[in-house]
Amino acid sequence: MKLSSVLKVKKQSKQKKLLSLIFSVSGVLSLLFVLITFYGTQAGNFVMSVDYDSYKKGIVLSNSEYLEDPQPRLMTNPVYSARDMTYSWLKIEEVQETEGNYTDPDYDYVAYTFYLNNNGFETVDIIYHIRITENYKSMDKAIRVLVIEDDEETIYQKPDSHDGSVPINYSIPLQQTEKFVSDTIITRKRILNFQPGMLKKFSVVVWIEGMDPDTTDDILGGMIKLQMNFSIDGDE
Repeated sequence: MKLSSVLKVKKQSKQKKLLSLIFSVSGVLSLLFVLITFYGTQAGNFVMSVDYDSYKKGIVLSNSEYLEDPQPRLMTNPVYSARDMTYSWLKIEEVQETEGNYTDPDYDYVAYTFYLNNNGFETVDIIYHIRITENYKSMDKAIRVLVIEDDEETIYQKPDSHDGSVPINYSIPLQQTEKFVSDTIITRKRILNFQPGMLKKFSVVVWIEGMDPDTTDDILGGMIKLQMNFSIDGDE
């Protein structure tokens, strides 16, 4: 099974274009009038996985805090006809309160809540990273990736490519983003002393940030694939 999915740009409907225009004129969004389509065939837009050796030692994922049906891999549902938006439109509380996929009735973006559990017999350190497995037409410049780990929010972005001559009027949360580690790695984090029976809650959200100066017509036809992987630090 392919552990990835695609975020791709498509043409926009008249109704969506008008809504984008309203917000753009008011200064909320950039002048990009497109629809973004998140779609997948064999997988969702965002794949979360535990490597084989760690899974054998009891590191598992689950949609439920009661650890119903623990798995080595979870994936989001595909999201269709999404468009550029901004952080303040996200329904973060609802995302965190929903196990597994969250579907916003008003806006389209990837949102998923899951749990990491040590179901084994030894205390371990966990490393996780989010990587870009495929990128086309610089879609990585326009996305934001929000990771909520036990209620602590971190937003990740690729550094803006503008020359700095014109300031970007980002909202406060978007001014506090962490930059991608590299062209292919969004972030690397450690979870120390993850003891047997311990549980950590994660929510991940991915959207096209309309206030980003790199969200332009140049990304039309672009696509990107993302994967989040957990492993035991030191495992060979």
